Amino acid sequence: MSLPPSSSSDVSAADLALRAAAAERRAGRRLGAAIEDFFRVEQDRLDDRARALISAMVEASVAAIEYDVGSAAARLLAARGDGAAAKALAAGNAGVLARLIDSGLLRDRALMDEIVTQARVDLIDEALITNRAPGVTTGLLARLRDHADAMVRDAAIDYLLADSRRRAPIEERRAELPAELHHQLVWWVAAALRERLGGVSATADRALVDAAMQRIAHFDGAAGTIVAAHRLATAIDADVERLPGLLIEALTEGRLTLFAAFLAHALGIEMDEARALALEPDGERLWIALRALGMDRDVLARVGWALGEADRSRDVEALPEAIDAAAGVQPEQAGAVIAPLMLTRDFRQAVRALAMGSAA
Repeated sequence: MSLPPSSSSDVSAADLALRAAAAERRAGRRLGAAIEDFFRVEQDRLDDRARALISAMVEASVAAIEYDVGSAAARLLAARGDGAAAKALAAGNAGVLARLIDSGLLRDRALMDEIVTQARVDLIDEALITNRAPGVTTGLLARLRDHADAMVRDAAIDYLLADSRRRAPIEERRAELPAELHHQLVWWVAAALRERLGGVSATADRALVDAAMQRIAHFDGAAGTIVAAHRLATAIDADVERLPGLLIEALTEGRLTLFAAFLAHALGIEMDEARALALEPDGERLWIALRALGMDRDVLARVGWALGEADRSRDVEALPEAIDAAAGVQPEQAGAVIAPLMLTRDFRQAVRALAMGSAA
């Protein structure tokens, strides 16, 4: 079967050469990705559920910003007399997500680290609830919501509201980005909208900038689950006697972020570090951190078993040996091991960057 001749007569040899070169680059990238995927350790590979959730979070986050910035810019343009550009933005279908993916911007390590982390937390929370033994109940948040201390009570209500937003259906689940990453994504979306307008006027540029600034001004980073969980942990200010029970109850209720908040407050470290400890598949640093707080082997084992059953990336068979090793360390020694986590963020990052450079 022969192909009919193309109706286009303006494709030059130079255009064809550019297309061929682009196709070759895409083929090279696909091959590189296939090789990397083949040699990836099974525990490091995203499963289908994680991939779907990450994809949904990226799509929902970009779509929400695209809608807000695009519609606001369209209104501004209409008011300023640029009806054609306003109509183009109001129509949507700008292909912003596809453009950001194609550009490579969404491969930003800090952005994807946050989104992948939140997806893992969601999936582990779900598994913790599913794995809960029949008949086991916990009223942790119910107690805190009705606490006699108004500060604890208000913080618990704020946390529950934030957590209910986080547990939206998968197609509506947006990433709870910190301010810096949110602002960065807003400007990327604005730039993609600008590109789709084609020949952009100064009026259109000004409208996009104003619309992006509006979105940034209305951003409330304090409304997220991470901030709310840390505020609740601070309000409770648990002592060493109450802390083990709170940690276990948080896991039983499927609230890994709250578990991390209790850990962060007790250790005096930042939430992102505590969350990283809770998510680390090897778990070595988590056991040391718990030991630094004076936790005994039974608490380490209960935490380890709950997380091991809920997270497929963990090696449950290696858990007893790792916990025994940590339990044999004195709390003072364990505290010295995790002391670098208490450093100022910038200094901590500099130390890690230098260590990674030396290892390379």
